[in-house]
Amino acid sequence: MKKLLISVLCLTLLLAPALAADDATVTRGQFVAGIWELWGGVPYEDTRVFADVDHDRSDTTAICWAYDLGLVQGTGGGLFAPDRPITREEAAVLLRRAAAYLGRETATSSNLAECNDYDGISPWADDSLYWATEIRLIDWAPGGLMAPGETISPGEFSGILERFA
Repeated sequence: MKKLLISVLCLTLLLAPALAADDATVTRGQFVAGIWELWGGVPYEDTRVFADVDHDRSDTTAICWAYDLGLVQGTGGGLFAPDRPITREEAAVLLRRAAAYLGRETATSSNLAECNDYDGISPWADDSLYWATEIRLIDWAPGGLMAPGETISPGEFSGILERFA
C-alpha cells in the first residue's frame, strides 16, 4: 500500500503540467513514466534509443527502460513522440506487453461483438484493446465504443494504474 501511495504521488508530480491544462491529456512519455514509477522507478541508463528523447527530460529514463523491456517500440524512424498524447490503443498495447512481462494472463476471449467501432482499431492494437477493456483496465467509451484513437485523461490514467497494480 505504501509503495502504491508513493507511486500515485510521483505520478501526480509527473502529470502536474497536464492537470493544469484545460484539455488535459496524458502524453506518451507521461504514460510510460507512470508505469515505470508503478514498478518502483528503478535507476536505468539513458540508452539514447530515440532521437526525440533528450537527456534532460524527466521521462527519459522511463522511456529507455520501457524500450529495453520491449514495452514500447516508438513511432517509426527512430522516434518516440514523447509529447504527443497517448491513444487508448497505444496505452492498451503498452499495458498488455507490461502484463505479459510480469507473467500475467494476456489472452482474451475478444469482446469484438460488443464493440461498435472495431473497424477503427489498428491491426497492431486490436487484441490488446480487447484485452484491456475485457479485464477493465481501460473503460469502454460511451455508446459501446472502444474509441481507439481517443486520448487518456489524467483521471483515467490514475484509475488504469490503480487497476494494473
